[in-house]
Amino acid sequence: MVYSTLFSRRAGLIILHPLIVTFILLSSYPVIHTVPTPFWFIILASFILASVFFLVQTWLPEETLNYIIFLADIPLIGAMIHYSGGVESIFPLLYLLLIIVASLYIYRTGAYTISVISVVFFLGLLLYEMNQSDAALQFVMYRFYIFGLLFLFTGILSGAWSERYQKRAEEATRLRLTTEEILKNLPSGIMTIDNSGAIIYSNLQEDTIRSRVHLYITKFLKARHAKRSIELKIGKRYYVLSCARIYRSKVGLGILQDYTAIRKLEEKSRVSKQIKLLAELGGSLAHEIRNPLSSIRGSLEVIRDSEKSTDSLHFINIALNESIRLNEIVTDFLNFAQFVPLKKNRLHIGEVINEAYIDVLSRAQARKVVINREDDDFVVLGDLNKLEAGLLNIINNACEATPEGKAVHIKTYKEKKSGIIEIQDAGKGISKKALEKIFQPFFTTKKGGIGLGLAIAKNIIEAHGGRIEVNSQINKGTTFKVVLPLA
Repeated sequence: MVYSTLFSRRAGLIILHPLIVTFILLSSYPVIHTVPTPFWFIILASFILASVFFLVQTWLPEETLNYIIFLADIPLIGAMIHYSGGVESIFPLLYLLLIIVASLYIYRTGAYTISVISVVFFLGLLLYEMNQSDAALQFVMYRFYIFGLLFLFTGILSGAWSERYQKRAEEATRLRLTTEEILKNLPSGIMTIDNSGAIIYSNLQEDTIRSRVHLYITKFLKARHAKRSIELKIGKRYYVLSCARIYRSKVGLGILQDYTAIRKLEEKSRVSKQIKLLAELGGSLAHEIRNPLSSIRGSLEVIRDSEKSTDSLHFINIALNESIRLNEIVTDFLNFAQFVPLKKNRLHIGEVINEAYIDVLSRAQARKVVINREDDDFVVLGDLNKLEAGLLNIINNACEATPEGKAVHIKTYKEKKSGIIEIQDAGKGISKKALEKIFQPFFTTKKGGIGLGLAIAKNIIEAHGGRIEVNSQINKGTTFKVVLPLA
């Protein structure tokens, strides 16, 4: 934008020069008279100078080029005076035009410089003309006095005017640029429209949001009962549009704010409170259930050991297995309700994985898959039992997802100030929709599962100052990346 404006100012000044010279010289003589031959040479010279200036404009600074152009005009006007009557010519008035135009391009200093040089050059020209004619010295000095004063006063006045113009132009440009930058970089969208519904200004891109905002501001401007603030839901994002009438209610102003993040925080806070209450309730219930469950399990074991009937033993074993399963569910509830590390110590991550690995080997699903390990040991600060429980849940899920005969890969390594544990299965992968929910309590895709395993793991890892990242590809497998701060 700045370059195009600069180029148009330069180009306009250069191109207009020969056109103005041609118009002045040709229009100074009626059609019935013959234009003097020197005038054609002056016109030709003005076009040659314009061509030269046009070629060198890209290599010279703007101010330098402007000074050269206006200084070249001084002898050019002198030639026009010489060939149009000399001392009696009316063309000295062109110096006034030159000084005024110079003040627009090179401002006060330029106007003063051009006016002084014009006075000096005009004096020399008049003295030369006086020697070439029989004009009286008194007449020549009188013309010099009149035109010299005009040149100087024009230079002073136009210089003062141009200085004020320059300051106001700079202030306007600075204000415009500042305002544009502010509006463009505002986190809020802004739109103003007139009574006809035409957009005066908008920093919104052409899309559905812009159309909805435009439509409502138009309605708001025309309907006095329209609400000043409304909520818009576009796709998965939430917006608040606030409207106002300005300029005597002739212009509608709309400010659009994206509060999707706030909405998500509110939702997350609401869910968090519910989970906390549920965890507290689950913990209380788990304690109450666990004691009678232990008694039932103990009684069943005693009956099983004393019972000799094969038929009875079958049903006793079923009841005993179910009581063990119920005990595991109760344990999960307790882990979910009490995920804060009880005591933190310096732990080698290899030891934590070994503990989880031993537990995994005792489970049935571990016998149908291979677990490969690639260890680069590091030390973390944590609770051994809690960390083991968190990693165990992830490894168990990986084993359950991996088909028989394929391998689960566990890899540990350091990255800057963090220790990384990657657990990669060879399963069918997780859909994008399910990925958004896998850490939510009670969300599960497994038959018989209660959906607390990954929620427990997430709580435990976050309680240790870490995080869990998941990357999954359909039919290729899933990788859980556990990031923990190094001790």
